[in-house]
Amino acid sequence: MKKALLYLGGVALLALSGCYYDNEEELYPNSFCDTTAVTWSADIQPLVSANCAIPGCHVAGAQSPDLSTYEGVQANATSVRGVAVDGAPFVMPPSGQLPKCDKQKIRDWVNAGAQQN
Repeated sequence: MKKALLYLGGVALLALSGCYYDNEEELYPNSFCDTTAVTWSADIQPLVSANCAIPGCHVAGAQSPDLSTYEGVQANATSVRGVAVDGAPFVMPPSGQLPKCDKQKIRDWVNAGAQQN
């Protein structure tokens, strides 16, 4: 009888301590996204370099437009906002939508004039 109770107690303990996979951004959507001072060098360039201007995509000699330079991104800022933020006419990057905070940073940067700061 004691073995059965110990076994059931162990199983219950394991069941109650299951894995926890919540995403911080989903739990606290406004806590981690600071868009008060979005800049090209600190915020937008790293996003573009990691998601757009990668080999085979938006770099010189590959997909148009070339987003490997500030000039290329600035000249296409409205289109970048359209596809990366609004999903119009299609969603980019092809790997899936950017996190909400990254989308907001792009939106704010473009709306502020896409400055090279």
